[in-house]
Amino acid sequence: MKRFFIELISLSTPRGRLSLWALVTLILYIVPYQLISHLSLWQKIGLENAPSIGLTRAYWLLIRGDFSAAWSRNKLIYLVVMVGGIILIIDLYKLYKSASRSKNSNYK
Repeated sequence: MKRFFIELISLSTPRGRLSLWALVTLILYIVPYQLISHLSLWQKIGLENAPSIGLTRAYWLLIRGDFSAAWSRNKLIYLVVMVGGIILIIDLYKLYKSASRSKNSNYK
């Protein structure tokens, strides 16, 4: 359990990255918008025009299928999701290969 927690917070393994992405997506799906409507570290420290402002809220909208509202909130969300999606697909492939290798080694 401790090893998995380290993987999760360090993002050092495909399993850790996929698990954290799933956990964050699930939490954001459950949390009401009002709880994240004013969530911005950059605005709190005085940076009003940071490009990442609104990404969490845009992702919240995106996972609910409101694509135009996500675009209005922060246009970078589609770039972030595309790059993140590529990383997640690569991680899924690595996990699949690892699982099939370990399954094949059990039959030898």
